[in-house]
Amino acid sequence: MSIEINELKQMLRHSAAVLILDNGEPSFVVLDYATYKRMLQENDATPAYNSAVPTKSVQSGESELLERINKDILALKEQIEEEEKNLGLQE
Repeated sequence: MSIEINELKQMLRHSAAVLILDNGEPSFVVLDYATYKRMLQENDATPAYNSAVPTKSVQSGESELLERINKDILALKEQIEEEEKNLGLQE
């Protein structure tokens, strides 16, 4: 079944989009120009960092930070234990 361009235009007057099927499967979506422009503007309004931030590097950065914090905590514990021993010897 083929659709004339005028039929598509008529369909788009009553709807913002027309889905075209090929053998029962979606193959194309035809949008009216106003809907298309609105989608582009909404896409431009989306901050770039939403899709540009690689989660792998963020996770590894967080892991490195946690590792440093854990090392600092361990060093502080050792320092406190050492100071407590020294205080015990002096008394």
